[in-house]
Amino acid sequence: MIPRLTLLPFLAPFFCGSLFLCGSMFATLRADETKNSADKDAKTSSSVEAEPVYTPKSKSELRRTLNRMQYDVTQNEATEPAFRNKYWDNKKEGTYRCIVCEQELFDSETKFKSGTGWPSFYQPKSEKVVGFRNDWRLIYTRVEVHCSRCGAHLGHVFDDGPEPTGKRYCMNSASLDFVEASKKAADKDAKKD
Repeated sequence: MIPRLTLLPFLAPFFCGSLFLCGSMFATLRADETKNSADKDAKTSSSVEAEPVYTPKSKSELRRTLNRMQYDVTQNEATEPAFRNKYWDNKKEGTYRCIVCEQELFDSETKFKSGTGWPSFYQPKSEKVVGFRNDWRLIYTRVEVHCSRCGAHLGHVFDDGPEPTGKRYCMNSASLDFVEASKKAADKDAKKD
C-alpha cells in the first residue's frame, strides 16, 4: 500500500495543470461573454432613447407626494378595498405607470374585466418592468409583483388569467397612475418642440 502523502507530489503537476487549463478556458469564455454583452448593449442603446437615471425618493419625500393609501400600498404592501378604487372599471385607452417612479408598467390593451374589483392585466409592458417575490402572509403562497425600478408594491399575479398568457396581474389602483393615450401623444409632441 502506498502512503497518501507520497501521491501528492506525483499528482500535484497534473492537478495544477488542470486548474490552469480550466481557469484559462473560463477566462476566455468570460471575455467572449462580456464582449457579446457589450456589443448587444451598444446596439440597444443606439436604437433606443436614453432613459433618465432614476433617483429613489426618501421616505419623507414619499410621504409628502403620496396620499395615505398610496404610501401604505406601495411601501407597506397593503391592499386597497375591492370595487372602491380608482381604476378597477377604467375603460379608457392609455398606459398605467408606477405612482412612485413613473415607470410604464401596463397598457390598457392588456387590461381585462376579472370581476375581482381591482384592475387586472394579462401581461406587463415588458418582463423587465416588474419583479416578483413569494408572499406567505396568507394561508397559501402568492406571488407579489413590484416595480423593478423603485421596488414599489403593485399587487399579485395569479395563474387564472385569459389567453395568451394565462396570467392575472391583479394590481392596486393606489400603486398606479393612468396616462390617457391622447394626453400621452400631446406630451410627446410638446417635448419635440
